[in-house]
Amino acid sequence: MDNVFSFRDRLIAEYSSFTRITADDIRRVVEQEYAAGRYWPEPLIQINPNYQRKGTIQALADEQVVHNACAEIFQVGKAEGHAQPLHLYAHGIAANSCIDDTVADTEKPGR
Repeated sequence: MDNVFSFRDRLIAEYSSFTRITADDIRRVVEQEYAAGRYWPEPLIQINPNYQRKGTIQALADEQVVHNACAEIFQVGKAEGHAQPLHLYAHGIAANSCIDDTVADTEKPGR
């Protein structure tokens, strides 16, 4: 399968080939409906806002939300010799804030 869009197009073409209407007037109406996309609307593509980059482990360490060692441990590209900050997504930041609310100030990492 090349991608989901070409798969969709092939699927519609194959399905449409099963329709055999001998009455000209009905066939024309059905073909118009097919061409207008009535039975197969355009695919809906959405972006989930939970997958927005919202920060880095390094920023959380700077804010003393996580232990300072996390800034060193959680990096990408370390093995290749070009360490970069590990980006966090909105749902990861939200999950961390839930934990933050349940941990006493004296128990928080980095403090």
